[in-house]
Amino acid sequence: MVVRRRAIARVSWGNGRITTCWRGTAQRLRSAGVLALAAVLVAACGTHNSSPAAGTFTPRARGVLTVATTLVPSPGFWEGSAERPTGGLEYELAKDLAARFGLKSVRVVLVHFHRIVSGQLGGADLALDLITPTDVRAQRLDFSAPYLNAAPTVVVRAGTSVPDLASAQRLRWGAVRATTFVGVIGGSIAPAASVKIYDNTNQMLAALERRRIDALLLDMPLAVLTAERSGGQLRAVAQLPRSETIAAALPKGSDNVDAVDSAMRAFAADGTMRRLVRQWVGPAAADAESSLPLLHTAR
Repeated sequence: MVVRRRAIARVSWGNGRITTCWRGTAQRLRSAGVLALAAVLVAACGTHNSSPAAGTFTPRARGVLTVATTLVPSPGFWEGSAERPTGGLEYELAKDLAARFGLKSVRVVLVHFHRIVSGQLGGADLALDLITPTDVRAQRLDFSAPYLNAAPTVVVRAGTSVPDLASAQRLRWGAVRATTFVGVIGGSIAPAASVKIYDNTNQMLAALERRRIDALLLDMPLAVLTAERSGGQLRAVAQLPRSETIAAALPKGSDNVDAVDSAMRAFAADGTMRRLVRQWVGPAAADAESSLPLLHTAR
């Protein structure tokens, strides 16, 4: 069955280092079916809402922040090309990080997602690629405090209905190699057909448009923006009853973790992330949590 859930706000950020406050507050919010803005979480932390600079950042290339990601363009997150980025939430976040660290420019390197999460960042200082920290990934990467919190969202061709779990299980699903969505689809949706695996999101979306698969999962903001820009071919139709935190990934053992973590906490506290979401994600994607139906899953 699909039901709708209400929300006070649509996107949230947290501080993984303030463990008691973040986990406790986030759990209370999730138990109420709510995702709150960073300001709510920061306020709930009382005196822990200050975000002084901490740590030092030493780039691999002098004066340059080198950032790994999988695809450019990626709607709302990376606009333009890798050689000439023109905007997007994660690109602008990278620019804000560079400015905070006193660096002159941002360089983008493209690396397959499965390589990034295995710890191979292509010589980059960090990766911004809608990456969810997991225990397995933490064996090969270090992570910053989260900068987004997003629900996995079902994307289908226009005209495809996913009113309940039984309908979802009859669909042919696709996922990008090494993403958390591979396990989410297999375990929580448990479709009858095996999940088809792709190297990147563009390949997977092409397969959906060409009817080689029927459905896929993307993080909510990207799912809504992808559907909006598909010319009516695709729709974001439901969200799963779970959210995934999204953070910057750094090489394991990096000396820059404290600096990046401090920056992410500061950006949550000073409104930087809210500004980036408003500018690059837009109201439709930011409001999607309160408007998209909830798809109850197998577990």
